[in-house]
Amino acid sequence: MLIYQYDNNYLTKLFKSLSDETRLRIIRILIRGTFHVNEIFYIVNGKQSNISHHLKILQESQLISYKKEGSIIYYSLNDIQNTDSLKMIINAIKQEEKNISCFEEDLKRLEAILKKRKEQAESFFNSIGSDFDNLQEKLFNDIYQVKNVVKLFDTKLKNIVDIGCGTGRNLPLLAEYSEKVIGFDSSPSMLQLSEHRCNKNNLNYELKLGDIQQLPFINENIDGVFINMVLHHISDPLKALKEISRILTKNGKILLIELLSHQNEYMRNKYADLWLGFSENELIKWLKQANFTINNKIIKETNKDVSNKESNFKVIIILGEKNSM
Repeated sequence: MLIYQYDNNYLTKLFKSLSDETRLRIIRILIRGTFHVNEIFYIVNGKQSNISHHLKILQESQLISYKKEGSIIYYSLNDIQNTDSLKMIINAIKQEEKNISCFEEDLKRLEAILKKRKEQAESFFNSIGSDFDNLQEKLFNDIYQVKNVVKLFDTKLKNIVDIGCGTGRNLPLLAEYSEKVIGFDSSPSMLQLSEHRCNKNNLNYELKLGDIQQLPFINENIDGVFINMVLHHISDPLKALKEISRILTKNGKILLIELLSHQNEYMRNKYADLWLGFSENELIKWLKQANFTINNKIIKETNKDVSNKESNFKVIIILGEKNSM
C-alpha cells in the first residue's frame, strides 16, 4: 500500500499533475479499468510520445502505477480507498467529467476497446468448442484436478453457478455439492456442449448465456459460485467479483482457481488470455473489496520437471465467503 506524504512538495506535484486536460482524461480512463499505452493513446486520440510523458507525470504524483505483462505495460489507478483526500479528488474528477467537450468521444473509444477485448475472448472460445477439455488437460492437469478442488465446498448447497462453464465438464462434479447446478458462459457453442453433458449425466441443471460483468441473476439468490481460470480473460476482474458478490446469498461461497503472475506471453497470443495471471495480493485485495472473507488459500505448481512450457505455471485456489454485513 502506498504511503502518501502530504508535504508542500508533494501537494505541489499532485496539483500540477492534475492541471493538464490530457492527464485528467487519462485519470478518467483509468477510473474505468486497466489499459496499456496504445489503448490510452487511441482513447484520447493523441500523440504516443505525449501520452508517455503524461503517464510519467501521473506516476510521479503517485496517482497511477504500471504492471508489465510480457512485452506490454498496463497502467491503472492506484488504490486510494483509504486515503480520504485523494479519494475526494478522484471522485470530483469523475463527477465533473461530463463537463469537458471530449468526454463523450473518449468514452465511445474506451467502450470500443472493451468490446474488442470481449469479442476476442468470445471468438476464441466459440472456435475451440469441444477441444476446450483437451486444452484444459494439457495446461493444468499436472497442477490441479477439479474433482479434488471442489471438495472445499464440503457441504450440500442449494445451487452452484459455474462461471465460464465451457463444455460443462465440471458440472457433474459440482452436482455432488449442490441440489442444482447452473452453467453460465458467454459462448453459445459452449452452452450447447454443456447441455449435452448435463443430459447425459441426468443432472438437475440450468444454463445461462450472458456477460460476467452483468450476470443474469437476481440479488442474493445463489449459494455458491465456482470460477475456474476465467478472470484472466476478463477486462475488469474486480467488477466481475463484485457481480458475483451481488448474486451470492449472505455467507455464500466462492471457489476461485486462477493463474498467478507469469511472463509467458504466448498464452495471450495462443489462448486469448488478456492478463498474464495475477499476484496473490491483487486477488486477495479484489476479493476483500468485493465483500469476501478468505477461508482457505492453496498455491499449487507442477511438482515435476515439465519440459512443455505450457504446463509450467503456479495456480492459486481460494475459498471465500461473502460477508453477512
